[in-house]
Amino acid sequence: MNTRVVFDPAVLHAIRVRGLTVGELARHARLSPATVSAAIHGKPLNVRSAVLLARALAGHPVIPELEEWTSPRDGIGSPG
Repeated sequence: MNTRVVFDPAVLHAIRVRGLTVGELARHARLSPATVSAAIHGKPLNVRSAVLLARALAGHPVIPELEEWTSPRDGIGSPG
């Protein structure tokens, strides 16, 4: 059985409050920008890719000012 993981739409907000771009996150996760973009847009990822993405995201601290001044609903559906 091939398990797939779908990220919540709030993953885009999690990326933004860390001040990361799709390309930067992809580089840190050792994934292609297309894979990160697919996750942002709700496409299923294999478990390995999902873990790499989650760990790369968790490894970057939230920037308090970005968290305070952005909404989790800002730009949902656009990779910014």
